[in-house]
Parts: sequence; structure tokens; C-alpha cells
Amino acid sequence: MKTAKIELHLHLDGSLNLKWAYYKALQREVIPEKETFEEFYDRVFAINGSHSALSITKFDLMCDLLQYREDLFDATYDLARRLYEMGIVYAEIRFASQHHCKKGLSQYDAVKAVVDGAKKAMEDYPIKIGIINCLMHKGDSAAFNYKENLETITASEELYKHGLVGLDLAGFENNCEYSEYAPLFKIAKEKGFRYTLHAGEMGSGAHILDALAMEPERIGHGINCIQDDRYIEALLERDMPLEVCVTSNIKTTMNYASHPVRKMLERGLKVTLNTDNMVFSKSNLINEHYQLKMLGVSDDTLMKCTYNALDAAFCDEDTKEYLRKII
Repeated sequence: MKTAKIELHLHLDGSLNLKWAYYKALQREVIPEKETFEEFYDRVFAINGSHSALSITKFDLMCDLLQYREDLFDATYDLARRLYEMGIVYAEIRFASQHHCKKGLSQYDAVKAVVDGAKKAMEDYPIKIGIINCLMHKGDSAAFNYKENLETITASEELYKHGLVGLDLAGFENNCEYSEYAPLFKIAKEKGFRYTLHAGEMGSGAHILDALAMEPERIGHGINCIQDDRYIEALLERDMPLEVCVTSNIKTTMNYASHPVRKMLERGLKVTLNTDNMVFSKSNLINEHYQLKMLGVSDDTLMKCTYNALDAAFCDEDTKEYLRKII
């Protein structure tokens, strides 16, 4: 069954057009001038898919070639175009503005470039795009990049509800006590931001309880909720939408059939299906739906996941009503 789809959890730096990224890396001297595309491909995928502090460094390469306004603009525009061609009617693209300031851009400049790229794509294609700016887990405590994370919040204020739709907390969630980031999201909440939080993806499911205490509107991934019924019950009590990215979370010891998404659906959790990183996961939202259908997930359940995503989206009600008519 062909249906319009909604993508809520997609990282810009993990979803670049790979051939474009190669030529841009050459142009910006991020890689040696004699490096072939095949060698670049091997560099991109040399680290296995396990979610560890090491695997997260694969994003550094892509961020290093997104240090100029025109490159951030072009990358966002191109991603939105590709999403439209896949039948995506609404997508929230996330990135971390603090990762794009190595060549003179401010965090505000980075946010503006991404928002402008999305706006241009929406002028040229019938797709709706919202941008999410990510605060980051880094170092051995939240103090390590507190200044940068606070700047992420302030740099997002002017463009909030003008292309930027919310904030996130991403990165290696096991670096310190999860709750150390709570003061930052207290500030974000006071400023009126909507936000989602990566939690329960690569560490203890108890991080889900820490995240819920920070009052997000959604949880990114959340698959480790199955470690304890208390985590599941807490999510059910809050009717908390979960941004599940199946392919992204499959490790060398896990296959599609053993991924917890079916258990989560069976327990009645508010699952939305997403891609996370189109390049690093070698996937897209069409494939995510296809793989679950191959596991016996019904069309009705997949459609429910799409409607869950629509309900949980950070867009305004007029946009949601427009999307309901399309879906």
C-alpha cells in the first residue's frame, strides 16, 4: 500500500547525498585531493554500526564539510528534495549548530543557513519541513560544553516558529548522568521551546525516566524501554511519542526480527517510524516501512505509526490539517 509518509527523526549530517559530500570534501580540503570516491566511501563506512562513543565520530567527517553557509543551505535543500521524491510530505530535519562554527560561522548563522535551505525547498517542492537544533552530550559532564549548549538555545530564539520548530538533545548519552542536562532544558522550556530528547537508545532504559522528568514532547529512539516494565508504564502514562529508527539501531548482534519495535507496538506504545541517518543507516523511510511489513506488521499498524507522527509533529495546526488531507 502506497501512502504519504512523515519523518520526525532525521539528521542532516547523517543523510547527505554521498557523491555531493565527496566532491564537497575535496573542494573544502577535508580529504586528500587524490582520494577516490571508493576510498571516501570506505572512510564513511569503515566504523561499524554499533552505537558507541567511537561510532559517533563518523559524524565529524560530514560536519567538517558543512562549515560554510552555502554548503549548509545546499545540503538542506538537497535533502528536502530527495525526501519529496520519496513521497515524504512532512519532515523534521535536525542538526547541531554548534558543530558548524569552525570556519567563522556563528551558531545563529548556521541555523539561518539550514532554515533558509528548507524554505527554498518548500518554495520549489510541495513538502513541509521543520528544523530542529540539537544540544549535545559531550565530554565527561554537562559542564564540558554547557556554554555551547546554552548558545544553541539562544541562537535558535529568533528563528523559532520561523522555520525552526524545536530543540533536541543528541550525542553519546552515556557520557555522564543524563539528568545533568536538565537545567538547560528548564531554560528552553521557560523560553517556550518545544523539544524532543534522545534517550534509551544506547544505554540504560532508566535514561527514559530521566528524560521524562525533563518534560519533552517526544523521545528519540527509546528502544531500551523494554528493559523494565516501569519504563514502558511511564511512557504509556504520558502517551509519549517515540521516534523509533529501526535500521539505525540494528547492531551486529541484532537483526530486524529481534529489534524491539514489534514488542513496543504490541504494548501499545506511541511509535513513529523514522530513518535517523539515511547515509550511515543505508536506509530511508520507504525501507523502514518495508522491513516492518516483511516482519508481519500490518498496513493498518504502519498507518497508525504515520498518524502518530502527524499528531506528534512540531508543526502548527494549520499544517497538520493540510497533512491530514494529503494522508
